[in-house]
Amino acid sequence: MKPQVGIKIPNDSSIAKAASIIRKIEKNLSISDISGRIKNSDYLLSYDLSSEKGVNTIIHCYNEFKKIGVTPSLYEHDRPASIDFLKNLSKTYKEISDEIDAEMEAEDEE
Repeated sequence: MKPQVGIKIPNDSSIAKAASIIRKIEKNLSISDISGRIKNSDYLLSYDLSSEKGVNTIIHCYNEFKKIGVTPSLYEHDRPASIDFLKNLSKTYKEISDEIDAEMEAEDEE
């Protein structure tokens, strides 16, 4: 099993509000899929931990839930994680990406 990052919300959360946020990100998820995930305390979204885009999507989703008054739970490899951890991870991925881009540009100039 690949390490993953995921987000859950309390099972008493508004399905309509959650669906509006999730469907902006994952357009092919039905409202019944989202409802089932909420009721079963499953991940609403999960991505490979090594995916910079996936980590950033989870951070975005977390922020959107906070805006509507829902306190989501974050997970890293099925263990509770903090938003700070994910932000630091995203920052690290960005720094690595920038370093690789700079090295590739330097090689192209040679």
